[in-house]
Amino acid sequence: MKILDAIKEKYMSFRDSSTGERVLFLSRYYFCIITLSAIYKVLFIFIAGGNEECSFGDFIRVIAHGLPHDFAVAGYFTAVPLLLTIATIYRNFPIKKILIGYNTFIAFAITLAFLSDISLYPYWEFKLDASVLIYLDSPGNALASITVWHIVLLVIALIAFTYGIYKIIAIAMYGSRKLRNGFKKNDRKAVATIVLTILGGFIFLGIRGGITESTNNIGTVYHCDRQFLNDAAVNPIFSFLYTVANSENYCEEYSFLEEETREQEFTGLYIQDQTLTDTLLNNTRPNIITIILEGFSAELIEELGGMKDVTPNFCRLSKEGVLFTECYANSYRTDRGLICTLSGYPSFPKTSVMKDAKRSATLPSIALSLKEAGYTNTFIYGGDINFTNMKGYLYSTGYNATVSDQDFTSAQRESHRWGAGDDITFDRLYTTVMGQKGTPWHITYLTLSSHEPWTVPYNRIPGDEKANAFAFTDEQLGQFIDKLKKSDVWNNTLIVCIADHSVVGYPAGIEQTDRNRNHIPLLLLGGAVKEPKRIGVLFNQSDLPATLLAQLGLPADDFIFSRNILGKEYKYPFAYHCYNNGISFIDSTGFTVYDLNSRKEIMQQPADGGKERLRRVKAILQTTYTDFYNR
Repeated sequence: MKILDAIKEKYMSFRDSSTGERVLFLSRYYFCIITLSAIYKVLFIFIAGGNEECSFGDFIRVIAHGLPHDFAVAGYFTAVPLLLTIATIYRNFPIKKILIGYNTFIAFAITLAFLSDISLYPYWEFKLDASVLIYLDSPGNALASITVWHIVLLVIALIAFTYGIYKIIAIAMYGSRKLRNGFKKNDRKAVATIVLTILGGFIFLGIRGGITESTNNIGTVYHCDRQFLNDAAVNPIFSFLYTVANSENYCEEYSFLEEETREQEFTGLYIQDQTLTDTLLNNTRPNIITIILEGFSAELIEELGGMKDVTPNFCRLSKEGVLFTECYANSYRTDRGLICTLSGYPSFPKTSVMKDAKRSATLPSIALSLKEAGYTNTFIYGGDINFTNMKGYLYSTGYNATVSDQDFTSAQRESHRWGAGDDITFDRLYTTVMGQKGTPWHITYLTLSSHEPWTVPYNRIPGDEKANAFAFTDEQLGQFIDKLKKSDVWNNTLIVCIADHSVVGYPAGIEQTDRNRNHIPLLLLGGAVKEPKRIGVLFNQSDLPATLLAQLGLPADDFIFSRNILGKEYKYPFAYHCYNNGISFIDSTGFTVYDLNSRKEIMQQPADGGKERLRRVKAILQTTYTDFYNR
């Protein structure tokens, strides 16, 4: 009891001090915003849920997983009171009077966002975001689906709730203290400044989303395979501000060709064809493991004309499966490469499709197609799955469960800068495979050890840290395959090994103007593969979905930019690539690279056919970006 009394006495002393008065003032404001956000989530589920059946646990999970957004919003709104409070340390003034206008604006913004979100969600089926700005020049069309009485009620609710939230914020901030003449005089200005600066640091961490590599994004709060519950966890204020800050319209910038010319050049490039000229599998419902190899360039694989002795296991295994020798990456980063590989959707120079939660959720995916065919889908990655909205994209496109850094021990997560290393995660992949109870199932696994800073517990190639990192992943791949061969799972399993993109700047001297810069491997392994062979047709990694689904006898009509490269109609092979400042194109006539900043061709090899290649690559970028922007 004495200890509790002492703690209580300390608290009362701190509370009554001028510094404590300021800290509690800001804390009450901050947690008031968080509480309002949590209450809104409950109301959202009740009102917008429709026929959704939600348990008490669902409510708790939505509130808990939604906290990162709520922390960020509370941080944004607390920034002004924090700065004013610090200013009062040096010159006391009636802060309450100054904040009347600010708190009125905050109450109005909260009310407007919450009412807009809960009213529009049944029509849009996505959270409030920057797309509402499109309709500001035509409010009549925006409100066309809402009755007059609905609008009247919304206006009344807007006024009433703005007043109510204003009063709640005021009560939370001031409590029983009137603060008519400002805070108590502070004689320890340095201490108070340091304390409030530290408090501001914690508020900033809430805005950022912690101290990990990833920052707060919309998908941070996604937590299950029910999109409504994921949406319920999203704070609409955060969603709006995030999409405003991250939305860019490149439609005009990429409008290279007149519409008639664009259509003429684009028509016939992406043929939808489910016929087969070659059957690669023993059956159409194997279990599937998709292994996405971080940064694996063909330049590292001797079997594909690359460096010797870096990836001996891949080269050994390539003789046991179906090796595609002319596969090219669509993009240069993992978030882009995953979209290309799993959704068959081309990448863009300066836009990450995955980061756009609303649009990426509309994409088809291998997982969704397999789910409709009775498969369960699991994604395994040793790093932070919140990075670039990865988790949000995965749950939106058919994955039932994910395994990421938080599912490993602290020591395991620290084995690599990006998370659990490939030796650890390949073991988790094997355990997950062996633990599958129903069939068929599909597991996607993304490696990470072959990523800078290239630190691996392995040194087979001393003096070359990059080659050694890739050799380490190759070693783990070989061990995993060899172990799986000894299990009963092997005979009915298809293993798809493909890279997300090629490694940047390695081997030394390879640049975007090098034809092999984006050359990557694709290898099919497993007991479900009918026989070993090599296939030399030219294509993109984005053609994997249509090609794979055709082998499984499943439709791929939704994959409008993915081609079945073993179809009878695949008569114009080409590979298309985007990087930050440019685009490139390869076909049987040659190789073209176009710089988007200077609007100049920087490579035409050979010059013959270059004009045709350039028109086609421009038509692809123009068409695909317009499709993306209109989603």
